[in-house]
Amino acid sequence: MKRFAELSVVEIGGSIAGAYCAKLFADNGARVSRVGADQLTVAQRQYLHEGKGHFDVPPPELLAAADVIIESAPYGPLTPLELPDSTHAVRVRISPYGSSGPCASWRATDATLYAHSGHMLMVGDPDREPLSAPPHHPSYAAGMCGFIGAMGALFDRERHGRLHEVDVSMYEVISALHQVTDMRYQFGGDILRRMGNRYTGGGQPNAMYECSDGWVAISASTQAQAEMVLTVTGLLHLLDDPRISSVMDLQSYPELLDAHLVPWLKARPMDEVAELFQAARIPTAPARPMTGLLHDAQLTARGFWRQVDGFTVPGRPFRFADIQGGDARFALDHGGSEPLSGVRVLDLARVWAGPLAARLLAELGAEVIQVEAPGGRGPRQVPDSRVRASGMYPNNEARERPWNRNGHQIKYGLHKQSLVLDLTQPDGRRTFERLVPNSDVVIENYSPRVMPQFGLDEHRLHELNPGVIYVTMPGYGRSGPAMNWVAYGTSVDSHAGLSHLIGYPGHVPWKCGVAWPDPIAGLHAVSAILIALWRRPEEGGLTIELAQFESTLAVVGDALVEAQMRGEDAPVLGNRHPVFAPQGVYPTAGDDGWIAVSVFDDGPWRALCEAAELPAEWHGFDVSARRVRHDEIDQALASWTAGHEHVELARRLQAIGVASAPVVDIAELLADEQLAARDALVEIDQPEVGHFVTPRSPIHFSGVQDRPPLRHAALFGEHNREVLAQVGGLTGGEIDALVSAGIVVCEPPA
Repeated sequence: MKRFAELSVVEIGGSIAGAYCAKLFADNGARVSRVGADQLTVAQRQYLHEGKGHFDVPPPELLAAADVIIESAPYGPLTPLELPDSTHAVRVRISPYGSSGPCASWRATDATLYAHSGHMLMVGDPDREPLSAPPHHPSYAAGMCGFIGAMGALFDRERHGRLHEVDVSMYEVISALHQVTDMRYQFGGDILRRMGNRYTGGGQPNAMYECSDGWVAISASTQAQAEMVLTVTGLLHLLDDPRISSVMDLQSYPELLDAHLVPWLKARPMDEVAELFQAARIPTAPARPMTGLLHDAQLTARGFWRQVDGFTVPGRPFRFADIQGGDARFALDHGGSEPLSGVRVLDLARVWAGPLAARLLAELGAEVIQVEAPGGRGPRQVPDSRVRASGMYPNNEARERPWNRNGHQIKYGLHKQSLVLDLTQPDGRRTFERLVPNSDVVIENYSPRVMPQFGLDEHRLHELNPGVIYVTMPGYGRSGPAMNWVAYGTSVDSHAGLSHLIGYPGHVPWKCGVAWPDPIAGLHAVSAILIALWRRPEEGGLTIELAQFESTLAVVGDALVEAQMRGEDAPVLGNRHPVFAPQGVYPTAGDDGWIAVSVFDDGPWRALCEAAELPAEWHGFDVSARRVRHDEIDQALASWTAGHEHVELARRLQAIGVASAPVVDIAELLADEQLAARDALVEIDQPEVGHFVTPRSPIHFSGVQDRPPLRHAALFGEHNREVLAQVGGLTGGEIDALVSAGIVVCEPPA
């Protein structure tokens, strides 16, 4: 097997997605050559092309020697490059809708992809048009999936001699990155829609708040955190209101809290508020604009920034630390049929980022053992008020075993085994240590203090198994003044600048509809693990440190460069585009009906003019004229779209070459014909729950006629005895003793 640094990667000029896929190779030492022109801005090229060679025309020997060839199309279907049959390269193809399905020929931009994937409906003011989410996330996420697919295909090439084409659809990727929107709809009947300048979901306060010199993101989503907010601000008297029986009722009466909390915060500086609330263990962070990030104390202390051609750019989204080398205990199992067959993962992660990473590893063929705390799925009894507020229990019923019915736990527990082990007890930790020598990866996203407190830091893990890959995913990393901050994706997103990239013109920063740092960190974690597995035969065990804050900054590097080029932060344009015109979100028939339209060329503009019967003198407008007359065009288009149904109108516009998409809700997304045609959704028959549908890995490998079925999520402790015996080598008597001591359980504590 080649060393990673010997891999030859060719990037055929195309999109941000292809460029970021190639950047992950280049940043980690592979030899990357880009070929031809691309459709990137100067700022995007400055950030994404560092460390790559360039050819206008690919020399035949370059393609002949390539291990990976990356092709991408930013706005429409991809026309693959003709290659000789003798090539031994893995081919990665990234396009808006993929190579198959009824929408394969559709054109797309960020705005239309957010609309079609169900994300746009969750961002914005409920009394206004919905908003596009952070720029280029569909492209960056698709680039990471392309990289993951490329690495999986390389492993398969080495093991079985098979050559794969990896097909990645940006639409499919971004549709899969809903945390629980799909589960809340299917389990609790909720269709999440925009809720103003706050996180679209549970918890209050969980929103943007103005301070005397800026803004903070407060994410007090639990009862204890919300009560601490009232304590710190002197607002406990709000609980005396007759409408409030519990602090969680503030979700139903946000105006009651805001009437008192808003003036309290406006009188104080944002950094002071963040420090005060963090001292009280309330997830809070300052909302930094791009220019403000360049001076952030945490990033400076961690030496995160790099200088490239006079610009400050983000460092790597993850860091490798060699521990002590040694022979890896495992090579990949050559008898398996999937890329990661034979790899065993101990999954200690919680919430979204880590569990998502572990589930993607499982879908690549790894054996993933979810090591759960006895209280990790919540209490034995869940109050009805919590059941209703969460929307995560089927039919809003907890029933006898609510720990096996929580939609979040189920979605991210798919294709995994469950071992419930109390690591707070010495015998629990000793038992975990018996699993490590027979495992390949340990992944966790605790705060930096937890694993050392358990006596299970990286040094101990590598003492137990010199070949183990240890992945730690703290919110802010293991050093710096914010290392011990409580970090939720809903606070990290604003700290990392995302909230300053979206919003209505003149109304920023704005809260994202989902916690983007979580899936971004999860995809980066899988990427890092695959690199470490490739390097392991030569280098042995590694530690991967992935700070969610830094990982998020890796997908706004172009915006950071642009701010430096401008000398100030770029204005927020709402749903408009800095170049394309017109671009907007327009009303359609029905309740809260909308369509996103984006015109990036003169031909589609003329076609739109004819379809919408716009004034004849407008038909010849070039993009400059369209930008000047954007307000008039928007008004005319809104009048026209209002009489049409959003799905049919999008199809009609796509048929004449206009990038457009309906703004769909989660129910429409789960019934989407493109996702169905690409086998992007899978139906699960879950014990104690029944049937539900969920997205699966958006990475397609050629030659796989039937994608492997996803196993249902394990019941709590379902595999206790099997894992302890087969992986840990424990005897039946030893297991019985752990069960008797309450260290290994199948039910939460009373």
